[in-house]
Amino acid sequence: MDSFEIDAKRRQLLLGSLAAGAGLILPWDIARAQGQASDEVLNIAYISDVPTWDPTAITVPQAQSIYETVFDSPLRYSAKLALEARQITAWKWQDKTAQRLEITLRDDIFFHDGSKLTTVDLKYSLHDRPAADKKLAVGGMFQTLTDVEIISPTRAVLVYAKPTPAAPIYLAFLAGYILPKAYMEKVGSDGFQTKPVGAGPYKLVDYQRGSRIVLEAFDKYWGGVPSIRNVTFQITTEPSARVAAVESGRASIAVQIPLREAQRLAKTPGITTKIYPYSEIYMLRMPNYVKPFDDENVRAAMHYAIDTAALSKAFYGGEAVPLSVTATPGSPADVPGFKIGFDPQKAIAALAKSGYGPNKPVKIPFLTTNGTFPSDYDMARAIAGMWQKVGIQADLTQTTMAKVIGEIQATKMSGVLLYSWANATGDPENYTGRILDPRLRFSAWKDDALAPRVEALMTEVDEQKRMAGYRALGQEASEKSWVVPLLQAVTTIAYRSNIDVKTFNSGYILPVEYKRK
Repeated sequence: MDSFEIDAKRRQLLLGSLAAGAGLILPWDIARAQGQASDEVLNIAYISDVPTWDPTAITVPQAQSIYETVFDSPLRYSAKLALEARQITAWKWQDKTAQRLEITLRDDIFFHDGSKLTTVDLKYSLHDRPAADKKLAVGGMFQTLTDVEIISPTRAVLVYAKPTPAAPIYLAFLAGYILPKAYMEKVGSDGFQTKPVGAGPYKLVDYQRGSRIVLEAFDKYWGGVPSIRNVTFQITTEPSARVAAVESGRASIAVQIPLREAQRLAKTPGITTKIYPYSEIYMLRMPNYVKPFDDENVRAAMHYAIDTAALSKAFYGGEAVPLSVTATPGSPADVPGFKIGFDPQKAIAALAKSGYGPNKPVKIPFLTTNGTFPSDYDMARAIAGMWQKVGIQADLTQTTMAKVIGEIQATKMSGVLLYSWANATGDPENYTGRILDPRLRFSAWKDDALAPRVEALMTEVDEQKRMAGYRALGQEASEKSWVVPLLQAVTTIAYRSNIDVKTFNSGYILPVEYKRK
């Protein structure tokens, strides 16, 4: 029995269980029990829970859709990766060295507790609080921010210690959220976890960890009351369960489903599916502090042995574009014409330099998630098979995103990791720059010699020089396999056809942008 038959049987079992109830109380059943009809609630079968309700504490990509929905963001990238106003309506440099960024806030932003959002909250969230608590990820995102000069409740100047030309992008990126200063100081971090308060289009009304996140439209949202008033994120980590949920009608939307299931569901009356590339990169993250990944010959062999075109065809219907650098095609740091090709003979030759080969394989630990992004585990197995042919024996271990994040930040990765790197901005500082910056907690490749080079690019105010520098660094990183780019990420979504769903290049799921037909 092949994997497709197994998945089909699992899907039918799940569908049967859902249809019959199977004696289970599921998130969507609870919503109805609380007086909300299923057609009044937008149920979203989602991949994972939030690790914390403090959106400034971590940089987990999978949590951003929920954080955006509850907290909103100062700026946002449009569906086509253009920086757009949100809470901040205007921004401009006051100087030529990119050290003083003047911003203007809307004057009609309210937090869910009824208090107004002002520049006092912005200063507290982006500067004061992370300065006092170095563990907050927002401090790493705004690491050169030294002060926020308040001009008025809606105007301020962000002051940077050195040239920071990419500063505006972080107002639309991971961890860059504005929290209510007065409320946070009143209830403390623990109290905020129990009852988080944001300024987004939806407020939290019920939360069961690992099960459901129940949201209600916020009447004072600056963008107007959302068209769909009630939303529930159903935490559904198993891809087959997400498929079953939308197919049975128990969920209106299912995200990150296997591509072949998206193709199958597209033929189902009443269901619409989309398969589209977005601004994430599937790649292998190398921890050079773990053997044998400090061996350049082993890394080169791992790189040459992977047929990325075959991976795209097998798992993403050819929609996922093979990559040779850590930049998406057409983005500013892409290197047209440069390619690391699939070449098993070069892989074998590289291994031979270090005394390995098909008859004497090198053993490597290989980590992957299962269901965090479409076909992640299946792709990892295929890569392990490709390596096996040239003399690389991979010990494949399934892990979780929560565990992965903890190990990376503690510099305790146990092996090479198949990973989907998120970059909602498309800027190379958040691709190559942060992937290789050894000073950052979430970098895997820890080479201190790269720090001055990355630093120079992060402070370069000449945009052409900045991009040229990132292109050169990205090419060298691939040539030396400090990181192995694989494919531009492809995401999938299936939804009931009576819902009008807007998709974003960031891959975010934003119910505030959805409407019922």
